[in-house]
This record gives sequence, C-alpha cells and structure tokens, in this order.
Amino acid sequence: MTATADLNAVSKLLVSTDELRHSGMTDSCIAAAIASGAFVRLRRGWHVPSAFWGDARPEVRHLAAVLAAHRGAVHPPVFSHLSAAALHSMPAWSNWLRVHDAAARAPDPLAVHTTLSRLAGASSNRRTIRHRATLPLEDTESQFELLTTTPDRTLADLARTQPFAVALASADARLRSLTRIERQVDTAALTEWRERMAQRAHALGGVAGSRAIRALAELANPLADSPLESLSRMRFLQLGIEVRLQVRVPGPGSRSFYLDFELPGLGFWGEADGRYKYSDERAGSARSAADVLYAEKRRADWIAGTTGLRLIRWGAREASSLTRFASHLRAHGVPIPASQPARWSKETMQLLRRLG
Repeated sequence: MTATADLNAVSKLLVSTDELRHSGMTDSCIAAAIASGAFVRLRRGWHVPSAFWGDARPEVRHLAAVLAAHRGAVHPPVFSHLSAAALHSMPAWSNWLRVHDAAARAPDPLAVHTTLSRLAGASSNRRTIRHRATLPLEDTESQFELLTTTPDRTLADLARTQPFAVALASADARLRSLTRIERQVDTAALTEWRERMAQRAHALGGVAGSRAIRALAELANPLADSPLESLSRMRFLQLGIEVRLQVRVPGPGSRSFYLDFELPGLGFWGEADGRYKYSDERAGSARSAADVLYAEKRRADWIAGTTGLRLIRWGAREASSLTRFASHLRAHGVPIPASQPARWSKETMQLLRRLG
C-alpha cells in the first residue's frame, strides 16, 4: 500500500478532542477513554482508536502522528528525515535493517521529524524532532495535504542520520520508481540521479555524512526488488564479491525466470527470501503457502538443471550480520576474497569496511 492510501485511511480515523466533545463526550469521558486504552493520544488534542494502533505497521503509525502534527500546528511544518521517508513510501521504517548497527535504536513512531531555519527558536521535544538546516524551496514539495522534503533531499538526510543500510534500501526503492519499468532501467535517468546526489554531497563540503551521500550515489541500484535484497547486496559489496542482479534465465515454453543474484565466475546464484513469501498471510495472494513453495521448487530445479549453477538461499537473519552472512556463504562453498576489488571509489570502500 502507498503512503497516500495509508494517509487516506488514517485521515478517516484521526479524531480531535474538539470532535469528541462535539459528539457529546465530556472532558472526563475523553480522559477515561484514553486511560482505558480506547484511544491512543498521538499528541495534544489528537487521537486514534487503539484497535487501529495495535494492528498498524510502524510506518503507518508514524503517518498518523505526522498527520496529527500537521493538523495541530499553527504554521504547517516541513516534514523531513524519517517522516518524509514514510510520506515517500521509502522502507526506512524496516527495523531489521538496523539490527546490524549496535548504536541504532528502533525509531519512535510518535516522534515526527521536521526541518526549519537555523534561526528558528523552537527546540525539539519528545514528540517533535526539529532539524535546523538550510532548506531551499526546491527541496520541498506537497504530499497529500502536507509539506515535506523532496525524495532526493530526504535520501541525503537519511544517509547522514540513519544506518547506511536504511539509506541504501530507501534509495533503491526510489530508483525503482524513478528509473525502472519492469526489469529495464533508464540508464540516462539513473546517471542523472547519481550526478544530482553527488552534487548534493559536494555542496555540503566536509559536513558529517557527506561521504555517505556520495557512497549512496555510487552504490544505489534500481534492480534490487526489496529491502532484503538491498541489505544482501551491501553484504556482498563489503565482502568484495561481485554480483549481478535480475539475471534472466529462459524457462519452459516462453517463460522467463529471473535470479535475485548471480555470482559471476563462482558457479552460484542466490535468493534473498523472507518468511513472508511462504506465508499464508500474504496480503491479496490467491495461492497458498504450499502452492508458492512447490512453484518455487520447480523454478529452482529448472534453473539449476539448465544453468549448472548452485543455489544459495538466505533470509534477514543471515543478512543482518556481516559475519553471519560470510559464514553462510562459506558453508555453501563460496570463497571470500582476501581483498575488495577496486571497482568503487576509495572513499566508498572505506565506508563499506566501517559498516557492521
């Protein structure tokens, strides 16, 4: 579901204290309803039903908090960082992308992020994290009824403030929508995006995080289909193993199969599989988990039989740790290079070596 669809759903559930009063509830009844758990207080004067809050994903909870902050503000704020990421449907709220970073904590969905002038007097508090920075008009846009930083500005902010895996997965998602149609990539649009992001990093000079923006411009890839694939590609990069994404294999009849990863010259192909793929709880799926598992087995057998490549599967647990990922590859017979290839810039190679 897109952020716009989620916001539309949240908008129908978000209720103000004044609306509750107009419905006939007294202040004591409202307080009792909140105390009993019937409503969740997002911020002063704004609430959502607890039934919604209990079932909502972290990013949807955050969108509710963002909408409440907007409607409760005297002057419309510009939402940025993790709040803008949620508004742009970026996967920055996938908490398992942070598990490899010991210093990273799961973000609080009630704490919204805004950016304002360096001269502004307002300070941050528990529910509003205010970032002070220069914010040109061209770095802002409207989303739903809200003001937010543009996708490119948001990615630069994520690269500077979040674990690199979070920024990389978000950039991959942005590039999928910006430069990719099915499995074809608009290389001109991709090059233009890389140049824009590199210019952003250059404009920051030596400001902390500018190196991460340059690395993001260099490494982001629209062929990654999921946050797990983005994290897995980062692990391969850290280990110095070259991979190709979305490699086509002719299937039976006129069908085609596509590999998540091919390890050229090593005789392996890889699949980044989350448990959700084989779950009966998959939203909107007409096939059972057993049907999906059987079809996947037939696909894997065909690819192995026609290409001679050996299959390696892994999930979030293996990819969440570089040590664990390397051990998983070694157990399948993949040699780990003693040094990284000099394909990337020296600065990007240093950043990859520092990552957990």
